[in-house]
Amino acid sequence: MHVTDALVRQVAKLARIELSDAEVAAMVPQLGRILAYVEAVSSIDVGGHDPAAIDAVPSATLRPDVEAESLDRARDVMHNAPARDTLGVFFLVPKVLED
Repeated sequence: MHVTDALVRQVAKLARIELSDAEVAAMVPQLGRILAYVEAVSSIDVGGHDPAAIDAVPSATLRPDVEAESLDRARDVMHNAPARDTLGVFFLVPKVLED
């Protein structure tokens, strides 16, 4: 697929992103490389297997599912939190949406 300024501007419009002329010019080769990579990956012969299926991966490459001790909430997790509730159980985060 040949990537043009018009295509980059159309994608930016659909994503509701404003791009300057310099940004569009920079995005043309970048998007071209991304699409070339996707095309190369999609041309790989997967031998009739569903590439998303976990059974297509040899089990020897998967790490064992081993139970391990979890983090201590007070010492390891909440200790570094910039803000927490009065009980020290939940992270407090700035409000990003208005009521």
